[in-house]
Amino acid sequence: MMANPDEAMLPTAALKDALASGDGDAVCAALHDILLFKSVTPLTPADLDAIAGALEPGERAARTALQILHAAAVRQGTLPGNTLAAAGRIRAILERSREDPDGRPAIRDAVHLLAAMGDPLAIEQLVYDAPHFDGERVKIEDYLHPVMVGALRRHDAELAALQADLGESRAAEDLEAIREYARDPAAYEERVRLAQDEEVEIF
Repeated sequence: MMANPDEAMLPTAALKDALASGDGDAVCAALHDILLFKSVTPLTPADLDAIAGALEPGERAARTALQILHAAAVRQGTLPGNTLAAAGRIRAILERSREDPDGRPAIRDAVHLLAAMGDPLAIEQLVYDAPHFDGERVKIEDYLHPVMVGALRRHDAELAALQADLGESRAAEDLEAIREYARDPAAYEERVRLAQDEEVEIF
């Protein structure tokens, strides 16, 4: 039976074939083509479902698939059609990236995606990260993003309690800044900009 010509032209057709074959190199090549394709044509929820299927085979493919899903969510506002299945795979990536020294980009993308999907693990990761904010590897900037605002507001009471538990510490100050951002992102960003301008004038 011949493939539908229109289906064969879809960016995810080669990815589906590669996943079915179990060829990791072919999966990575198909994902690379999708990266190029998405720059000119928005991906659909069905496309993203296929891409979410690449979150499991291997770390390199999973990171690329996560990058594509993240870009679709934060730039297009598009999520996979089957968010439940995608969220399960994203949660697994997040949990196995926690102790990886090079895993922060994946953690950031996963947190943003889970927040967009309404998954509570986005906030659970913030709770996990908060005591470790250091401005280098673990940065509050990972949470200062518009896609996080809804989740941060919904869990503000929980975050306020954590802030109190952290006492007088950098972690508490950083968590307070994240909560302030969530209340009014524009005002927070303006305050930061003015503070940076003042620093430039001093030097």
